[in-house]
Amino acid sequence: MTQISGVLSSLSVYNQKWGRGSMRLDDGRRLTCVGEALATLAAGNRYRFEGQILEHPRYGRQIAVASAAIDLPSSTDALVAHLMANYRGCGEATAKKLVEHYGERLDALRKILVERPASLDFSVVTRRKIKALDTQDTASLICRELSGRIGNAGIGAAVLRRLAEWLLPLAGETEPVRQAWTFFAADPYAPIRQVEGYNFPAADRVALECLGLARDARNRLAALAAFVLADGCERSGHSFLDGAMLAQRIAAWDGAVAPEAAIAAALEAGEPLVLEDERYYPRHLYHAEVLLARHLARRALGIAAPISSVTGIELGAEIDAAEAGMGAGFTLDSEQRAAILGVLTSTHTLHTITAGPGCGKTALMEVLAHVARDRTILFCAPTGKAAKVLATRVARHGRNACTLHSLLGVMEAGAAERQRSLVADIVVVDESSMLDLSLARALFDALPADCHLILLGDTGQLPSVGPGDVLQSLLKLPGDHHQLHRAHRNDGGILELVRQTRDGDIACRDLPGVHFVRGLPPPGEVGLAPVIDAYLDAAERCGLERIALLMPRRKGDIHMPGWNTTYLNEVLRQRINPHGRRIPGTALRVGDRVLIRRNLALGSDDGAAAESETGGSVVNGDTGRIEDYACDTAGRNVLYLELLLDDGRRIHFPGGALEALALAYALTVHAAQGSEYREVIVVLTGGSPAFVHRGMLYTAFSRARERLTVLGEAPLIHALCARPAPQRNALLIERTLGNMRKMTARGYR
Repeated sequence: MTQISGVLSSLSVYNQKWGRGSMRLDDGRRLTCVGEALATLAAGNRYRFEGQILEHPRYGRQIAVASAAIDLPSSTDALVAHLMANYRGCGEATAKKLVEHYGERLDALRKILVERPASLDFSVVTRRKIKALDTQDTASLICRELSGRIGNAGIGAAVLRRLAEWLLPLAGETEPVRQAWTFFAADPYAPIRQVEGYNFPAADRVALECLGLARDARNRLAALAAFVLADGCERSGHSFLDGAMLAQRIAAWDGAVAPEAAIAAALEAGEPLVLEDERYYPRHLYHAEVLLARHLARRALGIAAPISSVTGIELGAEIDAAEAGMGAGFTLDSEQRAAILGVLTSTHTLHTITAGPGCGKTALMEVLAHVARDRTILFCAPTGKAAKVLATRVARHGRNACTLHSLLGVMEAGAAERQRSLVADIVVVDESSMLDLSLARALFDALPADCHLILLGDTGQLPSVGPGDVLQSLLKLPGDHHQLHRAHRNDGGILELVRQTRDGDIACRDLPGVHFVRGLPPPGEVGLAPVIDAYLDAAERCGLERIALLMPRRKGDIHMPGWNTTYLNEVLRQRINPHGRRIPGTALRVGDRVLIRRNLALGSDDGAAAESETGGSVVNGDTGRIEDYACDTAGRNVLYLELLLDDGRRIHFPGGALEALALAYALTVHAAQGSEYREVIVVLTGGSPAFVHRGMLYTAFSRARERLTVLGEAPLIHALCARPAPQRNALLIERTLGNMRKMTARGYR
């Protein structure tokens, strides 16, 4: 990182989040400055910037600013000039008088000008009313105050703005900037659960580096324990951590802290955690597990009318008719026929059909749609692409499919309250291995008591990104469960490789449609060439939306070569879309392939109505292409992007959520879950056993339909294939069985 100082002579701010300016350095040179840290600054002031010096191919030498602070030199002339430039009604004579008043205490004056300029008192030298020269709204003034005081803690401008908006109603009308800072400084951990993007690591940097808070302060200890618990569960998929695991994680985060003291402080402060029998739950996961277990117990013990109102020969004839309508040559095998018969005639309301790729899970839903044509059926999947595949299968029966999030009206992860009650006789969820604990709870909350739920899934795939292993748990509970083994799809050697992976022993030999590139060179120009060439060739054959470059790792630097999606996305974008129109205030360009990384409702409030029957929302993992954008009249604030999603929807994506978009030329395996591609290139590197294991390989390989290329060292591939997915802490099964025993004792029916 480089530090420079000078006068910010010009500044343009885009989307209220990103700025481009010009700094006049002390030696007279000018340097272009860019970055989020500029968004709250004002031209004409002297600043000290810290950032990375870059050589931009179009704009030349510039600094990507990571943090900024007012930088006032010690000379009295500079202080006088600063006062005249930043205070309305302050002329040269008044400025000089104030500087003379401070005399030998100029450091105190500089401190006020840097940290709390609105509080500077001119009454000691004049009766005139002099105010800080700023026409911005109060939230912007609070944001600037925060930027000056904590900007060097590495907090982005967008987060600073959200912090300021959160503080605004707490600041009062008298000296709101000062009061907002006083409130914030009293406990910088307080906004963690209220302000998006402001997490414990950010709050901790502010507390320790900017405020000098003691490491053993009670509010810090409480926030630390709550953060480590939630982070440990989210990262590892656990519903809870036991005492030893939580203590170990606290010690790993800060070895100077006594874990017992941090846990006690969290419980005393009422942090959102629940202690039950030496198990520590994040509160929302505890409630989700408890409530979902109650739902499952009631469904396990309940009896309902079967889906089909006919049986025997008549039902067999209905299935035969559905089979005949699916085209010449289509025939249900014995497993498929037994599974659909079981689903149609079972008095259970919870049904599962699990199988590997190509075994006909979604084909059975066509049979269901025909036989149950007089019933209300809702089809859905966790991702837009999976919903599109399902919708294609049931469209000829007049049915559609949407994302599960839009069906439920649940857009935020961990949503605890019921969003919508469904009106349906049958609900079908494809790719159900992606169901996490919170989403499953929301689904069961919304189901009518006698509604049949059919879950389709593949237990070999990665479990949900969020906590819980719902599908695996459900398969161990009473219900109508069916498993298919026979593959019908002709994927050449891809299905054989998927089978080898599931069995834990990959031969690493080429198969029809499968090619292994042995060895993975460093990701320099030479090492990248075969990957880039393979990607471009596949794109020419199939189109970008039908191919995928997958790898385990996302984090990286666009300027530092590495086998991660961050770097590969920038390299591929420069090859595929180097001249796309730049979208103001962002690194995105028209024509870019993008990934949506947040669940988001699209409605009239943000000018983003979805133009599709698949629902007015997008979910984490949806991909598409930027077609165009619209700005305000000044051309500095993006109102919306026009996106063409891979599932066929054309939407207006709100400009206020641009940080939720990322390039999608290369994807992590997790991001590709629930999608299928004609061709897939997989780059395999090592990593934590919690993330890189057999399930990740299985998921990556099974995304391909026609051609699969695998790059990696053979010993590493063998080791990953032999590594099972780690177990997740959960008590969903035990809670459900316990509820069933209690309900049976009470005579529940």
